[in-house]
Amino acid sequence: MRMFCLASILAGLVCTARAAKINFDFGKDSAGRMPPGFASLVNGAGQPGNWKVVEELVPPTLAPISPQAKATVTTHSVLAASSDDTRPDHYSLLLFTNEVFSDFVFTTRFKISGGVDPMAGVVLRARDADNFYVVRASTAGNLLWHRVVGGRTYDTLGIGVKTPIPRDAWQELRVECTGSGTRCFLDGKLVIPPARPGAPTNGLVINDTTFMSGRIGFWCKADTQCSFVDARVEYTPKVAFAEVVAAEIKRKYPRLLGLKIYAAKSAGMPVLVSDLNGKGIGTPGTQYEQDVIERGLVYYLKDHGDVEVTMPLRDRNGEVSAALKTRMKAFPGESKEAALARATIIRKAVEQRMASLRDSTE
Repeated sequence: MRMFCLASILAGLVCTARAAKINFDFGKDSAGRMPPGFASLVNGAGQPGNWKVVEELVPPTLAPISPQAKATVTTHSVLAASSDDTRPDHYSLLLFTNEVFSDFVFTTRFKISGGVDPMAGVVLRARDADNFYVVRASTAGNLLWHRVVGGRTYDTLGIGVKTPIPRDAWQELRVECTGSGTRCFLDGKLVIPPARPGAPTNGLVINDTTFMSGRIGFWCKADTQCSFVDARVEYTPKVAFAEVVAAEIKRKYPRLLGLKIYAAKSAGMPVLVSDLNGKGIGTPGTQYEQDVIERGLVYYLKDHGDVEVTMPLRDRNGEVSAALKTRMKAFPGESKEAALARATIIRKAVEQRMASLRDSTE
């Protein structure tokens, strides 16, 4: 199937939206299973590790009011990792696949319990299992930021500090990524990059442009037994430009109830790259959308006072680049020809917006 052009531009470009926050509440997930929205991967040798939600006793995030106050722990659902693979080049990753992040603050509490060479941490701006940043803690007594590029670990090009990482103790790790800069905090204290005593830390960051956006997730080495809880990410979401275009068309045509763009990214059924209602991005289409893209067909459906028209979306050279599905509130007694004419006006408006976008990127 021919790769599309303009629709790929629409899906690729993004606009900045308002700040958002995701709390990874593992308590909502079934115990003994990997939490939904995540993918288990491996970097290096062997098979992915075992990630699952378990119940553990966890101390509160706030310290006791006084040294005499009795320490309390409560049962929490935590994310736990384990593996029988002791090879030193075996690293397990659990990536959150529902969002790609650029600028964000990723916070979690972690605990390392055991293993031959126990290490655990978080993954930042991951493209896949072989390309990402990682901040990892070792019970040998250090915290290190480094890159993994093409599957190769660049520990020697990392930045680290010596700091106590006791076994079976919960600590908070917070990582701030803004532009090319990264800052790492352990229990609220900036530790990476290391600060000089008495020197200001406001502008102190690790500057690296290898990865400017990607997935976030969790990481552990070999047979390390570790747990994570109270994980959350605060970020600036990116809205696909295709969604911006759809919203513009909606404001111009108030009788428009739905607008979807399907495009063929690879062999197989086309996928949804834009939805006026912001749902289902990335889900596969049907034979109808495939016929529209491959054969230039037009489909019309009338249903309970609404009309739905699916027609080819063309680039400025007249070649089909995607399938545009519009759902409109019908006028009383409206004919099929009139509905197709209205859908054509909307199609032309979308094509003009797409063409202006491509002109601005050339």
